This record gives sequence, structure tokens and C-alpha cells, in this order.
Amino acid sequence: MKTVREQIIERIIIQLETITKDNGYENDIGEDNVYRQKPVIEQNIIPALSVWELEETRQRNRSGGTVRELLVRVEAIIAVDSGKHPAMVGNQLLGDVEKALIMGDISLDELIDDIQDVAATISNLPANYNQKISYLSTDYNLATATIDFKITYTTEWGDPYSSQ
Repeated sequence: MKTVREQIIERIIIQLETITKDNGYENDIGEDNVYRQKPVIEQNIIPALSVWELEETRQRNRSGGTVRELLVRVEAIIAVDSGKHPAMVGNQLLGDVEKALIMGDISLDELIDDIQDVAATISNLPANYNQKISYLSTDYNLATATIDFKITYTTEWGDPYSSQ
């Protein structure tokens, strides 16, 4: 049996795998390019998305449940086509991830009370990225984006396997 949290993460990964131009997104990332807690930006895995479970707060509610707020980070990296500005591609990555998780997967709604994007950043990286980032140059051919989501869900008190 899987916890509700595990089911949420699995559905996030499945939905992120749908990010392709054929599915109406601006970028092609797709199946087999979505990882769980893997440093895709640092390892130059292109194209790729990585889902990171950050922190979770918990509070008991009046109806006998536990309200949980899970912070999930999605990191993305993609090659920039010639003629496009890396910042524009980074913003498209943010849009694709947000659209996929908030609008694209209605089956996620069965498990959660709310999902909200709460922070986002983009950066441009040189092809030979080695932990040194210069924000002044635009002669880069990689774009990265990071977006954080706060996901609220409720389980039975003391039972993380059952939704309330």
C-alpha cells in the first residue's frame, strides 16, 4: 500500500511526462526524462525534469484528520533552439510545468485539497556548465527553471495511507 504522499508524487511525475509539443506545450521533455530527486541541472541531463520533495507541515483538523502541506520543487533543463533567447525558454519551462500540474492532471484532484505555485526562478547556463553561473552573458544554449508548489492534502489522523 502506498501513502497518499507517494501517490501524489507518482501522479506529478506521470503528468510531467506529458510535456511535449504534441500535447500542446512549448517544450519537448516527455516520457523517460522525468526523475525523482536527481540533480539534473548539476549533471547536465538534457532535456530533463526532476521532482524534489522538500518539507511537509502537518496539523490536526477538527474533523479528525491531518491537514498536510507538502512543498514540492520541480527543476527543469532544456537546450535552447537557435534564435530563441534563453530567458524566454526558461519562462516557457515555468509555464509548461505550471500548466501540466495545475491544469493538466485532474486525477491529482482526487488526492489533494489544493495546489499552488509559490516560487519560481529561471537561469541561463553555458553548455559547459560547471557550477559557475554568469548572469551577464546571453551566449548560452541551455535554459533552466525551478518552480515550487505547495500541495495541501488531508489524511485520516494517524493514517497517511487514507485520504479524508
